[in-house]
Amino acid sequence: MKIIIVSNLYPSQDKPYKGTFVRNILEGFKSKGSQVSLISLQETGRSRLSKLIDYLKFTWLSFLSGMKSSEGTVHYVHYTSHSSLGLILASIFKLKRKLVVVSNVHGSDILPGDNGIFSKCKIVISKKVLDISALVVAPSDYFKDVLQENYGVKGEKVVVSPSGGVDTSIFHILPAIQKEYSFGYVGRLEEDKGIFELLEAFRCCQDSYPNLRLIIAGSGSCEVRLRKIANSMKGVTFLTGMSQSQLATVYNSINYLVFPSKRTSESLGLIPIEAMMCGVPVLSSTIGATGDYIVGDMCKLSFEPGDVKGLEVALNKANAITGEEYLLLSQLAISIATKYSSSEVIDDLHRVFETSFNRKESK
Repeated sequence: MKIIIVSNLYPSQDKPYKGTFVRNILEGFKSKGSQVSLISLQETGRSRLSKLIDYLKFTWLSFLSGMKSSEGTVHYVHYTSHSSLGLILASIFKLKRKLVVVSNVHGSDILPGDNGIFSKCKIVISKKVLDISALVVAPSDYFKDVLQENYGVKGEKVVVSPSGGVDTSIFHILPAIQKEYSFGYVGRLEEDKGIFELLEAFRCCQDSYPNLRLIIAGSGSCEVRLRKIANSMKGVTFLTGMSQSQLATVYNSINYLVFPSKRTSESLGLIPIEAMMCGVPVLSSTIGATGDYIVGDMCKLSFEPGDVKGLEVALNKANAITGEEYLLLSQLAISIATKYSSSEVIDDLHRVFETSFNRKESK
């Protein structure tokens, strides 16, 4: 079996942290002895024209690969709405048994979040590639339900695999790291990630607990506005451009991770799971797939998406927890996160590929 991964996101020299889970899956499959190659979007410029040309090249390469496909080759597509157009076009000319497609849906692929023309186009493309796919990989049970209810994908066609999992060789407890921060946020700095609500709730908590500290690690379109707000506050630190090993250090330096997202398209949320692997409990909004792993006593620290008062209450609850209660939460976090270790996740996914496609090849 030959596997060709097609993805618009993949780490590069300029953007080493973009699509790291795709690289983890590729390298994991290679370590299992599979023949794996990659077709990825190569960004050569920032202008709209450059981006269009880059995308057309990417689509052309995936189209050619699809046209050359033969039995025993599997095209494994990540981010269906952005990466599958070339294969959809190739499917018009190729027999289904000679063009085998596996689609891995993520985030806004199937839940775009608005009704704009671009979002509608993404839905049309995703629907088409889901129709021609032999298997569909969903990051969570939540997204499997979305595929079945909104797109009519049969349950037996869907495999749940959490986006390459979490690398336990990187994300684990680091005893030498001191807990410098009360709370931490890691992720994109966008309005719908709930980061403005976090700053507002944190400011309110400081009235009662003036020594609280918050660290924010990430970048995005709202960074300038957020820094301006943070500069008017005490105890807020910003970090950008973090490697995975640096993120592990950040997780180990915080008492709690806050995941305040308002995106219904949160298909999994590897960041909370990475933090939990480091023994860090998570304060999460009740959004998307978070219900898959925010369980037990950690649910008591949850809040409704966009609810500043609810988030403030959760922050105050967390701050009032005893050392013994915190230890139990930390142990719970690790026990849950262990189920998402990359070695187990990639083993299971590779086994599905072998069972589904090597068997067909041998017939």
